[in-house]
Amino acid sequence: MDLDELMNKYGSDKTRNGYVPMYHSFLKHLRSTPIQLLEVGIGTMIPGAPSSMVGYSLPGYAPGGSLRAWRDYFPQGEIVGVDIQQDTQFVEERIQTFLADSSSKEQLDNVLGTRMFDVIIDDGLHYDETQVKTMENLWSRVRPGGYYIIEDVTEWSRIPTSYRDRIETILGNDGFFFLSEKKNFLIASRKA
Repeated sequence: MDLDELMNKYGSDKTRNGYVPMYHSFLKHLRSTPIQLLEVGIGTMIPGAPSSMVGYSLPGYAPGGSLRAWRDYFPQGEIVGVDIQQDTQFVEERIQTFLADSSSKEQLDNVLGTRMFDVIIDDGLHYDETQVKTMENLWSRVRPGGYYIIEDVTEWSRIPTSYRDRIETILGNDGFFFLSEKKNFLIASRKA
């Protein structure tokens, strides 16, 4: 199955949001490799919870829909999810989930240990400050040649200069980024 079909099969909103073509373009060369992928924000179904999928997911959705799609898209990959809501926690073949707040380095270190990742996706809280703090906490876990992706980024021209400066400081000379303002999608790559 292609990535669109997989995301739709598991009820994810990534196809509807227009992210799948960008994901496929940047990640297709990794499909047959044993990657490690981390996604922040597993997709709670608790009504009223921050970033709840209620009203956004496709029919048949259960928390972790995109994790299952990533597992199938990367048949040799190990998939990890982090979220703050209890209903997002499950274990399936090649998928592990953990309770942690991505804006807390201590919580992330406690659940992730020394793990490094080829791909990190931030689909958690869609607030500038939380996205920058999560990137500060996780950028060092991106392997050389790997990717750090943030979904639902505020239009770049509306992001306060201080946040833009912090993103550039986090990446330093070790990475570069691409921002698609049309789809509010930031992708950074760590230099190999």
